[in-house]
Amino acid sequence: MKKLLLMLMVVVITLSACEPQEETDKGDTPVFESTGDLSGLVNDSINLFQGLTVTDTEDGDLTQDISITNLTELPLSNASLTTEGTFVVKYFVKDSDGNQATFERNLVVTELASMCDVEKEGYTLTFCDDFLDATNTNAQGIDLDKWDYQEGNGAEYGIPGWGNSEKQYYREENSLVEDGFLVIEAKLEDFGGVPYTSSKLVTKDRFAQTYGRFEARIKLPLGNGLWPAFWMMPEDNVYGGWARSGEIDIMEAKGRLPYDASGAIHYGGSWPNNVYQSGHHDLPQGEGIDTFHVYAVEWTSESISWYIDDTLVWTATEWYSEGNEFPAPFNQDFFMILNLAVGGHFDNHILPPDSLFDEPVQMFIDYVRVYQYTD
Repeated sequence: MKKLLLMLMVVVITLSACEPQEETDKGDTPVFESTGDLSGLVNDSINLFQGLTVTDTEDGDLTQDISITNLTELPLSNASLTTEGTFVVKYFVKDSDGNQATFERNLVVTELASMCDVEKEGYTLTFCDDFLDATNTNAQGIDLDKWDYQEGNGAEYGIPGWGNSEKQYYREENSLVEDGFLVIEAKLEDFGGVPYTSSKLVTKDRFAQTYGRFEARIKLPLGNGLWPAFWMMPEDNVYGGWARSGEIDIMEAKGRLPYDASGAIHYGGSWPNNVYQSGHHDLPQGEGIDTFHVYAVEWTSESISWYIDDTLVWTATEWYSEGNEFPAPFNQDFFMILNLAVGGHFDNHILPPDSLFDEPVQMFIDYVRVYQYTD
């Protein structure tokens, strides 16, 4: 009897399993929207997600959840384009119900003979050095029609330690043009009463501009006590001494912090009545300051905005110069500066270990470009 009942139960369970099951409603599939194909130049940085969004009826905006499934097949190194050609970028996303969606678009990469051939809509190129061709050069290959040097430890300009207790002596010999890059090298060597040497290049008396976009593609060295910078100072100090006439720091970094870069403005009264604002950007893992990035500011009469690889980092809209009307002091010509300092106030007077200099400590600049607004 028990055997018969057991057999009947098996039959009932089997028949139940064979009955059609009602499918669970998994909702709608996410929908991609794109502004079009991607394009860029060899050596330029690119955001592969730009102009791409995805939405889902239940989950809303899923843009942050998009992934690229063929990233290793694309011509990228440290977020920069490496190879000319047309490539397909494949995207993937999945919503909370498990619905999946894919999308593809082209990436067109062009190689230019010169980074100075790059045009930007709404801008006119006013300055460019891609360190490829120059006629009036020094022994290091620096274009002297575009760059000058500030040499010494700052005492020559009335500011020993360059006003920041820096420990380097700037020399022309610590910079050179090599393989299309400007290279600035810091060295452990006693010179001029300080333990390090480096180089500082300026466009003063060569080029200065009020407003526009100022940008450079730069790779920085890592290590305690290193202070690389791309910044600007006023050509004529129209409103008085520092910082009453202003200072614009496009990029500063602390060599001990591989994933942090910052920018700042200094203004207000003459020292010590000066003030400043600053903002910083956390770079992605594997894409630290020791890889190439484009550091830029967009400067108008109403605002100064900082960008890294065309990503907005922060914007300043309020500043002043004592006794002068806004937008002073940032309404006069500024010249550009590239340098690699050692020690100083910026990172609490930390100095590098001697072992850091067992290998070259170098800052690489791919190009420097300045644009003026055409509107």
